Amino acid sequence: MITSLSADDRLKQLATKPFVARKEYFGCLVYDRQNSDYIPFDGEATGIFARSQDYSLDEVYRELSETVTRQSFDTFIQLCSSIGLVKDGTFQGVFLDNEMPEGTQYLSAPTTVYLQLTRYCNLACKHCWADAGAARPRELTILDIRKIIDDMAMMGCFKLRLGGGEPLGRGDVFDVISHANSRGMKVSIATNATMATRAVAAKLGELAIDEIKISMDAGSEKSYDYLRGDRAYRKAMRGIKNLQELSKAPIYFHAVLQRDNLTEIPALVKQAERFEIPRIVFDIVAPVGRAKENPKMLLTIEEANNALDLARRIGETSRCKVEIVSKVPPPFQKKRVFEGFGSECGQLHCHINSEGLVGGSGFLGTVLAAGNVREKPLKEIWHQGHGLKVLRNNPGNNTCKKCDYFKSCRGGDRSRAYVTSGTLTDPDPLCLIAKQAGAHS
Repeated sequence: MITSLSADDRLKQLATKPFVARKEYFGCLVYDRQNSDYIPFDGEATGIFARSQDYSLDEVYRELSETVTRQSFDTFIQLCSSIGLVKDGTFQGVFLDNEMPEGTQYLSAPTTVYLQLTRYCNLACKHCWADAGAARPRELTILDIRKIIDDMAMMGCFKLRLGGGEPLGRGDVFDVISHANSRGMKVSIATNATMATRAVAAKLGELAIDEIKISMDAGSEKSYDYLRGDRAYRKAMRGIKNLQELSKAPIYFHAVLQRDNLTEIPALVKQAERFEIPRIVFDIVAPVGRAKENPKMLLTIEEANNALDLARRIGETSRCKVEIVSKVPPPFQKKRVFEGFGSECGQLHCHINSEGLVGGSGFLGTVLAAGNVREKPLKEIWHQGHGLKVLRNNPGNNTCKKCDYFKSCRGGDRSRAYVTSGTLTDPDPLCLIAKQAGAHS
């Protein structure tokens, strides 16, 4: 336990330990700093880790001998030792002093926080969900953001994703990343790359950044500039080269499919191959922000699924890995560490907009708010915020609950359902199974 340390000393200790464990309703969630990932363990494993810090493994086993064989106990210790979680019989991490109320069925903290650094953007994309352009009058200060990062670390949340607007358009973005790094966080950043000069890319290279997501919605200059603005394409191409050469961080492309760029899918994959980008993620435009104002760019459920299937097929023969995150049900089974109906929004993740408003996602922050970090600590908002409670207590619908994919899918994206149909309980609007079920009901 670390209760005897001052707040600053706690933060320093949490930032340097290779593993940080936080108690959860199912046992614990251990953050693996080297791999920037969370590992769930049940109550029995949690007890072994905690007791190993004060007792020998033989003493720990004697407490479990009535329910666990020695062989299974030793095998578990060997597996943990192989990844450095246990060394010389002792858990190599530190436990947070967190307690969850009995009966709780949600995580003690998010695993990832999405932070909108600013609404400023130098481009004017036709489909921008944030309606970005000018910075808002009361955006979070660097002091506000440092407080958010410190709160995250104390909660055991070590994944920070910075977005906008255009985060590189905020002058203190490097200070934000540097402070997050000092708290043991590797930061991901989403950018359009047009502001990534050689000087900017070199500064990013001095910091610990998990990955850089570059929004890339067209593979040709004409289509790109039509969607994002005049001369944007050439600036983006230069920025990508600078980031590849100087930032040192892994880079991937993110493409939002809409009616105006459906024919660009093959060109987008080729663009990724040309830049030797290892991964491209295809998403579907949602009726929020500017896309809501221009519904002609929205896709029907059939168009969206056909586009994602085309991307998948092209990816089968591409050097670049193609991911289709919007596919419902997902093409792969997902492990879930939360109960009931719903997606990661409000369960694993939360979003903080540039003025401090917290929501389950960027789509929901203003329409289903949980609180403002300028008024309450993030921890209090995570546990008590109305908007997050609504997401976690979602009763769902019988179509999804009876579906063979429910254990993994859980009804699909709640944010997309809400902005599309105005309700959190409907199936994901991109789900063909649900549509077929509705047609036969």
